[in-house]
Amino acid sequence: MDSKRLLELQVERGATANSSEVIPKSIDTVISECRRYIQDNSEEYRSLESENKRDAIKKLIVDFVMQCKYVVQGYVDDEGRTDTNKLVDRLVEDITDYGILTMAMNDPQVYEIRGNGKYIKVEKAGKIYDLTDKDNNIVYFESVEQQDIIMRRLLGDVRFTPKDAVVNARTVEGYRVAAVHCSALSPDPNDPANDNYHGFVLRKFKKTKMSLGSIVYNYKTLSDNMARALALATAGGLAFATVGPTASGKTTTNNAILQSVPPTTRVVLLQNPSEIDLRMRDASGRIFNDVLHLEAREIENPTTKDPTMPNLMAHILRLSPTLVCFGELRTNKEFALGMTILQAGHPINLTYHAEDAIGAVQRYLTAYMAESGETIDTALPTLTRLLNLIIVQKIMKDGTRKVLQITEVVGVDPENEKAPLLNDLYRFIPVGEPEYDEAGNIVDIPGIHKRVGKISKKTIDKLKLEGVKESRFAFLLDDPSDDEVETYTGKNIEFYGMQEEID
Repeated sequence: MDSKRLLELQVERGATANSSEVIPKSIDTVISECRRYIQDNSEEYRSLESENKRDAIKKLIVDFVMQCKYVVQGYVDDEGRTDTNKLVDRLVEDITDYGILTMAMNDPQVYEIRGNGKYIKVEKAGKIYDLTDKDNNIVYFESVEQQDIIMRRLLGDVRFTPKDAVVNARTVEGYRVAAVHCSALSPDPNDPANDNYHGFVLRKFKKTKMSLGSIVYNYKTLSDNMARALALATAGGLAFATVGPTASGKTTTNNAILQSVPPTTRVVLLQNPSEIDLRMRDASGRIFNDVLHLEAREIENPTTKDPTMPNLMAHILRLSPTLVCFGELRTNKEFALGMTILQAGHPINLTYHAEDAIGAVQRYLTAYMAESGETIDTALPTLTRLLNLIIVQKIMKDGTRKVLQITEVVGVDPENEKAPLLNDLYRFIPVGEPEYDEAGNIVDIPGIHKRVGKISKKTIDKLKLEGVKESRFAFLLDDPSDDEVETYTGKNIEFYGMQEEID
């Protein structure tokens, strides 16, 4: 049955404006309710690519209107019934049409959309470009009113005023939006009209799962042996963090690492918002691995039963996890709760912002101590005993994303009891001179990934305890030699720690 016939049926059974039991609702109220309905049913479209996501959301809008038992002000026909076609058209426009941003929203190659006042930039493959239309003409917000309409559609029900000048939101597609009200932007002496435009960044994420092998072969983000070492981490029950600056690609790499978790491992995944999907499906579509996905929400004045990040983190140990994964930790309380899970004997995986391995330890330590009140004398030994690996990633100025470090956390430095003892296993080393194009932009930063260390007894004992054969990590046992060369074939990586050979 097509959408038009469904709407006709809705009209036949729907409420009329003449009914004494019906209180007409405003269109703004209905738009808000429809958004919530779409978000509550997001499992129907979140896993789809951009080109299919819009159609799935339109279907949900039709389903929402089908369920309406009230009339909407301004959307009533001559017989006093809801004009469903007109209402659907308005909801589709207000919820899925982003004006001059629509093409970029639907472009799978666009990773970020950045509104710098009236002017708009997009990121594609690590490079920044002006937003253009289908004819490759540069476009921008032509009026404050035009931007305000689009911002309302991006932010949904999130208040955005001079009193609520710094906000975070999610579009119905699940994309993250960080916005700053024009009142908080500095004036432009050369363009006073630009002072009334807002700033924002919309970050998209790919729903296509990329394996470790694919990011090795296609992007050379890391080498074959680096990827095998990380596959060992998931098989060997190691606790590890993937860190890097904003937009460094750490979530994509972390997602790829987690695809190598053995399907028999019980995984509880908690995210805000959901960007990683660990479900493994057989030919019939059945999920055959033991994984539970949780999604936290930001709620004003939450109760202890609301699905906020802290509440769900506190509840996780009741869900029988073996491995606990966090999309990203942000607040001091979240870092402290992560430590609680580690102390309970469960390896965790997490991402957060840090520049390098030592910065990653310091970031975690600072957040934990601020929340717990512990001193470094007790907090540092605990963290360095429980955390095993740190993966550091960066977006390079040539647009590529590289894993710069894979580093073991060994313990406390015996020569400095307030510093961690770290052991670099792999590093990305620049080689030669960078290349520039005619405009002076960097197009290539040549370099190599190189093994610079061997794993410690702490990690060897952990891998053996989890049943990983020594033959699987033999390449990490000896001191590195100068003639070692890293390859980028993408082969024999997935589930490396548990299988002898992968075709």
